[in-house]
Amino acid sequence: MPKLSRSALLFSANTFVAAMLALYLAMSIGLERPYWSIMTVYIVSGPLAAAVRSKALYRFLGTFVGAAGAVLLVPLLVHAPLLLSLAMSLWVGGCLALSVLDRSPPSYILMLAGYTCAMIGFPAVNQPTAIFDIAAARVEEILIGIACAALVHSLVFPRPVGTALRGRIGHWLGEADRWALALLRGDLDQLERDRGRLAGAVSEIQLMARHLPFDTSFLRETTVVVRQLRDRVLVLVPVLASLSDRLAALRAIAPELDPELRGLLAALAEWVESGAPRARGEALIAELEAARTSMSVRDWYGFNRSSLLTRAIELVRAQADAHALHAYLQDPEGPPPRLLGAGRASERRPLHRDLGLAALSGAAAFGAVLLCCVVWIWSGWQEGESAAITAAITCCLFAAMDDPVPAIRKFGVYLLVAMVLGALYLFVLMPAIGGFPMLVLVLAPTLLVVGAMIPDPRLAFPALSLIVNLVNTLVIQDHFSADFARFVNINLSQFFGVFAAVLVTRTLRSMSAEVSARRLLRHTWGDLARVAGGRDDDSAVDLASRLVDRVGLLSPKLAAARAGDLEGLDILRELRVGIDLATLRALRRRLPQPMVVELDGLLDGVGACYQARALGAPEPPGPPLRERLDRLLGRLARGDLAATGARGLCALVGLRRNLFPEAAPPVPVVEGAA
Repeated sequence: MPKLSRSALLFSANTFVAAMLALYLAMSIGLERPYWSIMTVYIVSGPLAAAVRSKALYRFLGTFVGAAGAVLLVPLLVHAPLLLSLAMSLWVGGCLALSVLDRSPPSYILMLAGYTCAMIGFPAVNQPTAIFDIAAARVEEILIGIACAALVHSLVFPRPVGTALRGRIGHWLGEADRWALALLRGDLDQLERDRGRLAGAVSEIQLMARHLPFDTSFLRETTVVVRQLRDRVLVLVPVLASLSDRLAALRAIAPELDPELRGLLAALAEWVESGAPRARGEALIAELEAARTSMSVRDWYGFNRSSLLTRAIELVRAQADAHALHAYLQDPEGPPPRLLGAGRASERRPLHRDLGLAALSGAAAFGAVLLCCVVWIWSGWQEGESAAITAAITCCLFAAMDDPVPAIRKFGVYLLVAMVLGALYLFVLMPAIGGFPMLVLVLAPTLLVVGAMIPDPRLAFPALSLIVNLVNTLVIQDHFSADFARFVNINLSQFFGVFAAVLVTRTLRSMSAEVSARRLLRHTWGDLARVAGGRDDDSAVDLASRLVDRVGLLSPKLAAARAGDLEGLDILRELRVGIDLATLRALRRRLPQPMVVELDGLLDGVGACYQARALGAPEPPGPPLRERLDRLLGRLARGDLAATGARGLCALVGLRRNLFPEAAPPVPVVEGAA
């Protein structure tokens, strides 16, 4: 067992105190199922106080919507059990599908609304006239748990999300600095394995920032600054990826590079190593601009050199801004820094969304719940509602996984452990308990020890599963009641719910790492086709956000995949292509009409290529597309496309490099040319 940290022990103590306070209040009020308040405390609790408050709000809203659904459906359809089962199953599946589609923290509202409707509605089918009172009691029990969790975690040694976010951003910037230094100093293999992890960390930072409005630290007042910093972090990933590609191209032509470029790269590396100071960054941008404008771009080396300098300027701007903004967050007493880059920071940046996966997840939940309901109705199983409730909960909790079946099976194992432990409590320990203080003492050893495991990501799932199942098994009331036959019947019903969830999920929803990776790639290719065709109105930063998120999702899947066609896949190539396509789409408005026609022909060709890949007919870009690209590059060399500027040249060079990496250069190479 891993060593428990002081923060984990403090978290466990806080959560236990909040749970016992919630249980005491629920019992004092006389609520029917006070143990729901304990489960709520453990479900919403987390190491970060702001996350507890935001999750508490989301849980209350989700519970309220789920309760409203139960109040609406049960009285209306209680006399038609199959129709009620169908409606409840559709509610659970529909809410889950919408939740999976939106991966932001507020999506928890919809997921909870789904299985809360089942938790309230199914036990009320035998007393439909009391459905409003039952729903109100459930909302009260959950509200007590929410309030106690938020209160204790906010007052007793709270850990602000702002502090954690600031540290996470600082760590990420350090990793990005090391990536940049490795590239600039020629160590192209270093950090290669960490690029996907860095991209995944960007999405993590975005999601953490969503909790800032609920924080009590000073960072809550600097939300705009955090958004600006998030955008710079988003830009850094494609800029560094493109910089790596241009350096590889230049070193393939002239391994030693030219003296001026070597000096600029050394100065850039020294600037990064010194912490990316803003004043030196402005001077460095001027040097890079002068080097870019002073050279004549006539050959493939010159094209890549100019493109490299453009990306280097973007790197300086993004990195200087990111470090300046991070320094301001560390000490926000002075005015916010003046930024080198432009652009308004949006409140939200889009993440990857998968409509098909959301529909499959909803269908799996619908099928599992409906199967349990049919067996319940057909057999007349007295405790059959527990199966439907368990199926709804398990399908919802693990819907974000590629293959939820192993996790659902483990949940069943922890349910078995909780049943054994619950039997020990119910039939051995609790008969000797004579009041609330003794109940607290009896529960303390288990809840404190298991609760201390929740902050550890490796142990959070088994710990939380064990606690929730144990508390549910105990059915703690204000008076002791233990019926062994009913105890066994309820647990058998729950195991059947787990079985139904496994059966239906494995049939409809499970996918391997290879299938999931290919699915993400097809979504990326579809996005690139839409960008090339002008059918995507997202800004370059929004596109980078979605593509960087996919890179982070793809990286662990590719590491786990065993398919030969996925080995050695450059997961950043499509990111580079996407940014280049967005750049050309934005620049085409500056060109004369004849040039627009030629550029549109190129973009349409690229879009058709990626559309074919997205539809499962991958064909490599053909010679006509390469020839069109080479003609445009040739016109750049003659100065015919000066309106595109350095960014247009950089984008065209990037497309040529990434679409045709093995093709011969478009113009004769003059080795070592400046």
